[in-house]
Amino acid sequence: MALTENTKITSIPDPSAYEQPTLAGTIHFFANAICNLEDPAAGGFLKLGADAANETFAGIAQEELNQLTGGSDGDNEVLLIPAGSGVVVLLTITGVTQADVNKDVFVVDDASVALAGVTTNDVRVGKIFAVTENANEALILLN
Repeated sequence: MALTENTKITSIPDPSAYEQPTLAGTIHFFANAICNLEDPAAGGFLKLGADAANETFAGIAQEELNQLTGGSDGDNEVLLIPAGSGVVVLLTITGVTQADVNKDVFVVDDASVALAGVTTNDVRVGKIFAVTENANEALILLN
């Protein structure tokens, strides 16, 4: 049946944030940081995003955590918008154009992503959902 009036939009997903235990060390997680899980053989703890072998994209930090003292693995946690959540986030990607919409993007570091062929280890984050007016930003679907 066709709409005859405005209705509430209910299909936008909730980020379903969760806390992930962090890797030991003096790591400063800023809000909106891209985060990876380290190699499971090394423990699988949360760390800052990097184009690193045997790591997986974990999500986007929703809050800041400054581990000044380092501590031990798992001593602290960061609240994340999880990988695969279907949430759209604004991230830095150099030289993105409208022709890149729907292409996969991969972790460069804790602040940026890149298209395939730019990174070495292809730690996948999601797909370009839309390009902004800034040539170095895009909305990324975490899928």
